[in-house]
Amino acid sequence: MKVLLVGHDFDFSSGDGISRYSLEIFKGLKKYVDVETIATGKMPRPARALFNLNVKDADIVHLMYPNVAKVNKGTAKMVVTWHDLRVFNKYLEEGQYRVQPKLVERFNIANSIIKRWTIENYKATDAIVLNSSQTQKELQAYLSAHNEYDANKKYMVTPLGVDLAFLRTRVWDGERRDFVYMGSIHFRHKNLTGLLHVFNKIAEKSDAKLHIFTFSPDAQNILTTTMKAFKNLSTSNVILHYRAGDAVVSRYLETAVAYLQLTKHEGLGMSIFAALATGTNVMVLKDSVMPKEATKYAIKLSADEIPKKASEMMDHWKPAPQKAINYARSFTWENTVKQTLDVYKKLLAK
Repeated sequence: MKVLLVGHDFDFSSGDGISRYSLEIFKGLKKYVDVETIATGKMPRPARALFNLNVKDADIVHLMYPNVAKVNKGTAKMVVTWHDLRVFNKYLEEGQYRVQPKLVERFNIANSIIKRWTIENYKATDAIVLNSSQTQKELQAYLSAHNEYDANKKYMVTPLGVDLAFLRTRVWDGERRDFVYMGSIHFRHKNLTGLLHVFNKIAEKSDAKLHIFTFSPDAQNILTTTMKAFKNLSTSNVILHYRAGDAVVSRYLETAVAYLQLTKHEGLGMSIFAALATGTNVMVLKDSVMPKEATKYAIKLSADEIPKKASEMMDHWKPAPQKAINYARSFTWENTVKQTLDVYKKLLAK
């Protein structure tokens, strides 16, 4: 079997969840099949609409996300991984914190093009791989509402994995004082302002620190600017760790009071699994939209309830329940790769 993977990157250079997914699928598949990659990350999104990739000699062409390129699959079976619906309805809402009006105008045009070729890729594909039941539900609802849903396609949920640095962590039973967030901060749905608003209240009555791990461009400027609105926050208690590796993240995460995932919407939830795998409790917003797989053992609260809960957890520190740890550690990249390979085999057996 020959597989062609098409993605933004395959070296985790973007640092986001899709970048991690692409890398892990590539590394895992190399153990089982002949696999090649095409990275389109350096191409502007509108230009990808003109990049019509003609697949000639692969058995499977797998798009790491639906708008990574416009593909003429030829005789290959095509698989698309669908992470969320941002391509359809959230680009403007989730755009970078500081954009110029002309860029927004151009982005509107680009978004129209992207939507069109994303639907074309969907129509051409033979199987849709989804990372959670939440993503599956949202995709079906959106496509059905626009008369695009094809019930004859294969829709397979293949949950994401936890990186080895977190799986190998020994659960810390000592004192816990600080808090952690890891992920993008330049997208509005990631709710950096909401996160800092909550931690500002925590910092009012404690000397706890918030450690933010991100790969977001212009991260220091975004964080410094946003913190100015909060009197209890400074670089002494909100610590930015830019492009830190898993080993560094796990050292801070494993001794944290809690991992704060206060985003409004998540298609993946990878960092929630990672936090629980190290034995650290996770707090999420109870009105957020997140995969139920990821939030099964999370503490669900409103933003106003979190500071009080955080104070209680600092006074009576303890790790996450063992059943939550075991659950999170059951999500491995090896399983994700094997389930993905199973999708390929089923398509080729038709």
